[in-house]
Amino acid sequence: MTDLSIIVCTLNRAQSLAITLASIAEAIRNVPDLAVEVVLVDNGSTDDTHRIVEEWARLMPFPVKQIYEGRKGLALARNAGIAASEGAILTFTDDDCTLNNDYLIRMREHYAKDVTPVVRGGRVELGDPTDQPFTILLGDQTARMTDVSFPGGFIIGANMTMNREVCERLGPFDTRFGAGAVFMAGEETDYVYRAHRAGIPVEYVPDMIVKHFHGRKDKASIAHLSYGYDIANGALYAKYIRDGRLLRHFYWNCKNCLRRVISGRSIYDEARNGTHTNLITATLKGMMLYWYQLVRLKKTHDDAR
Repeated sequence: MTDLSIIVCTLNRAQSLAITLASIAEAIRNVPDLAVEVVLVDNGSTDDTHRIVEEWARLMPFPVKQIYEGRKGLALARNAGIAASEGAILTFTDDDCTLNNDYLIRMREHYAKDVTPVVRGGRVELGDPTDQPFTILLGDQTARMTDVSFPGGFIIGANMTMNREVCERLGPFDTRFGAGAVFMAGEETDYVYRAHRAGIPVEYVPDMIVKHFHGRKDKASIAHLSYGYDIANGALYAKYIRDGRLLRHFYWNCKNCLRRVISGRSIYDEARNGTHTNLITATLKGMMLYWYQLVRLKKTHDDAR
């Protein structure tokens, strides 16, 4: 039986993927008694990805599965990886990340203590100090998601693990979310929130460490990324519109923005390289986009009848 499947989805990042794979191999070497497989999902690469994966796989003493998912979208690629995997625990990381050498040691220690299936994520550090400090997660304390937690960024898809039973219970990632999809981001946010709604613990731990080499050097790229996150959050609010636990986060954002306008304080958010009003506008756009997609889907279904 396979203890662990490490799933990596990739698209045209052959050089950074090679570094990711080297870190995975080193982490696996530190747990020789663990039955590990690596599942690599190529989401339509046109660079040297296939050659690099083939050469690496031939040298590895553990099983390496190469999957091709030509339909673009990170959620689609993640689903393909899950379907091809056999591990009792699934670990997801990205093709611009590296695992710490002790990552799998720490992960195994946490799962050995569990009595129920869990979704678990860890610390995501900036790999290159010249990159903008974004898409990282630096909490120093273990935390579990509660009804007042915002699911976005509670754990990050580049460092996300779960028992297979979680996938069997929740089903696949929602393919409308995520990079390459209509809502641009947030496939892991939706999944985390679905897990919480289903009563599955969602836990952040600081000692499972991944380094993220995202390569974004200027604030304009951060503003663009933030816009995608806000669109996804808006779609998430619309999807769970009847769930006041989630929608109140949007209410708090609106209230905070209004207070800043009334008091004359700056509405500029340095971390996001944008204003709070930008956030509200993009979120509303995401909500409208979600409902538009529902109407469009219904019309397509009606026309096919």
